[in-house]
Order: sequence, then C-alpha cells, then structure tokens
Amino acid sequence: MRHGIVTALIVALLGAACGDQSATDVTGPAAEPPDSDPDIVGFVTQVSAFEPVTVGCVEPDPDADPDTAVSSDDPPVCTDPDTPLLGSVLVEENPQSTSGDRKISFTVETGATLLVERAGNYEPVSFGDLEEGQPVAAWSTGELRESYPEQGTAVAIVIREG
Repeated sequence: MRHGIVTALIVALLGAACGDQSATDVTGPAAEPPDSDPDIVGFVTQVSAFEPVTVGCVEPDPDADPDTAVSSDDPPVCTDPDTPLLGSVLVEENPQSTSGDRKISFTVETGATLLVERAGNYEPVSFGDLEEGQPVAAWSTGELRESYPEQGTAVAIVIREG
C-alpha cells in the first residue's frame, strides 16, 4: 500500500513539474550577454563553419575497433545533417603576441547567444556574421579543456562595435 502511494506521488510530482510545454516556454538565445565576466576578451582570428558530410561517406560503425589503422584513402564518416553544431571560432587576447597570449577555440552550437554590441545596445546576429579581426567578448559553458589553445563550448559571443 505504502509503495503504491509513493509511486502515485512521484508520478503526480513529475507530471506537475513537466506540465504542458508550449513553444513559448522554450528558451532560446538570450537578448543580453551573461552577467558574469567573459572567459576571454580579444579578437576573432579564425571562423570555421561546420559542413555536414552526407555524400560519399560511410556510416559510423559503433562496433569498430578503435585500434584499427586508418588511411587518408578511407572515405569520410557521415555526419548528422541535423546536428546543432554551427562551427568553431578561435578568439585570441593578443593576436600579435608571438607566445603566451590566451587563446580559446570555441565550439558554437544552435542556442548559443550571438550578439553585436552597438553603443551599449545588443542586437542578435548569426554565426555567419562572425569574421576574423572582430573584437569580441566570449563566454563558455564553464568547462575549458587545458590545451593550447584552450577548448570549450560557447554560451555567448558578443561582437564589440562600441
């Protein structure tokens, strides 16, 4: 009896927590950057748009031996054309530095906040608006891989036009 009551309560709470989610409840990119300090303020030095591979490719083999030899003659592995991946952006604090400046390579996915700041106002932009040489502030999900350049996923990138 007690098990049935607990189960009923859990089901009722989950139903109330989930509710009916309409399209207006779905959150999208923010209209302003995060309140926290950016992970990096610098300049875009590389923009690479993601292009899915769907022709002349092979489906990934989930049972493939990771130690199997690969060759440049092997066909590419197909990628999901519906991936949320938009591309990557390399941001450098000081691109003229010959060594030691901070660099972060950001993966940018659908849902990341991409804005341009003009005279203190923010306007949304698309991934295609990011260009080499632009001054930007960028925020990550919080996890930056310790490599050089560092690597992470962008939460927000703001082009600073003044």
